[in-house]
Amino acid sequence: MNRRPAPDLDLVQRLRSAGLQPTRQRLAVAAVMFAQPVHLTAEQVVKTLHGGAPTVADVDATPISRATVYATLAQFAEAGLLRKLHTGTGAVVYDSNPTLHPHWVDVDTGQVHDLPPGVRLQVSGIDTLPAGLQVQDVQLMLRVKTSAA
Repeated sequence: MNRRPAPDLDLVQRLRSAGLQPTRQRLAVAAVMFAQPVHLTAEQVVKTLHGGAPTVADVDATPISRATVYATLAQFAEAGLLRKLHTGTGAVVYDSNPTLHPHWVDVDTGQVHDLPPGVRLQVSGIDTLPAGLQVQDVQLMLRVKTSAA
């Protein structure tokens, strides 16, 4: 008898709380994105799911299509579970921490990282925007090149 593993109840609840039905595909993507803090592109999630990474060992091994992964990540971002980051490289990166916080991207590797807690950046002038404009999002992304030692 071939039995599917029981879904992670925390992930099920997290999806339901966001108004999303916990389908097998959504649970598989959630297992990758919420196992630990990550910054991943949709392609990296696809590779993780198709590569049988340890973070998804408890998810049914039936392949999930690339289109489903992309759609699921977009749904998670729309529901506020993920933060969609535009790195300036053309790639969209999904952050498993949806709260407002600054990032840096390594221009050589494309890897996105959170700025260390002690680093502070400020945005000023938001209160002087023209009438009728309302800030929906702020993304602070430092583009960094590592220097040779």
